[in-house]
Amino acid sequence: MDTKNINFDFLQDIFLEEAWKSVDKIDAFLDSKCLEEREIMITKEESNQIFRILHSFKGSAFMMGHQTIAEMIHGAEDLFSYLQEEDNINQKDLQTILRLTRTVSSCVKRELKRMETGEDVTDFGWAIVKRIKNFLEHIEGEEMDPNAENMQYTRKGRKIIPFQNFDSLYQKAERMITIMGRELDKTVHLQMIGKETEVPKDIYEKISMAVMQMVKNSMDHGIESKEEREKLGKSDIGRIRIEVKKVAQKVSVAFYDDGRGLDRENILNIAEKKGVLKKERQCYTDQEVYNFLLKPGFTTKSMVSLFSGRGIGLDVVNAGVAALGGSIEIESREHRGTTFLIEFPLV
Repeated sequence: MDTKNINFDFLQDIFLEEAWKSVDKIDAFLDSKCLEEREIMITKEESNQIFRILHSFKGSAFMMGHQTIAEMIHGAEDLFSYLQEEDNINQKDLQTILRLTRTVSSCVKRELKRMETGEDVTDFGWAIVKRIKNFLEHIEGEEMDPNAENMQYTRKGRKIIPFQNFDSLYQKAERMITIMGRELDKTVHLQMIGKETEVPKDIYEKISMAVMQMVKNSMDHGIESKEEREKLGKSDIGRIRIEVKKVAQKVSVAFYDDGRGLDRENILNIAEKKGVLKKERQCYTDQEVYNFLLKPGFTTKSMVSLFSGRGIGLDVVNAGVAALGGSIEIESREHRGTTFLIEFPLV
């Protein structure tokens, strides 16, 4: 696939057009239910139809790199997945499902409008994602038995939680590296340790989004051009390593590239210009400085490129990790590379 022949602005226009169509269909469905004077009735056919719209919308948002929108739509998709599985849902729960879906629609429309006007994304909607997760956990009944790693309890009883390993993530990351490598004229070798590690599917999807964003950042920001690497005495082939481990009820992801590393002084300069410094520059630890990169709208790129420069990137990773109750640590050495250490609770 030759990305030089792809008009990415045209693809973005197509995405926006299809996104608005999807939102209009979802809103029309919600409006039809709000007009009903009697009890709310949602047929299996209706729930399946909306689920398919949400699923397709989520996929296109993810492929265009709009992880925030994809996360919100995924939350609404989970609500309609629940509707498909349950036969008898009380009116209060149905009203909550419709209300949460309406909130997702409103948040997504705000993000789409920002895209159209070129504004920075500032409303990430993670609060609604968390509300949906809490709602589904509440109505599914008892807590999950920590001794039954692949079981969960619902009002219908015990059922198997779908688990997934990271083999497909390796393939997606490899494809992105190939595509970006052609566009940026970089050759990068990917190594992934722990592909066989299995985690619940919903956690896998959030980890996948975070890792793919870090791959994009490493390819665009972190790993130098072949000429730069040769001047520094490095191999002209860059390296990215991803290591996944699961210990007890936690999963950790270490993401490493052997690129230029993070420029502490440059990050502080940008933070100072943005007015976010709260103390003297020399009082900041390296970790505190690197944490500025996790803030919405913060970018070290002076020019907008095909892949970055809009200040949307590591903030999405941070928001996704926070939504899972996880943490991020960043380590970096000049000209030696950067490592992101991410840890998530499994339960």
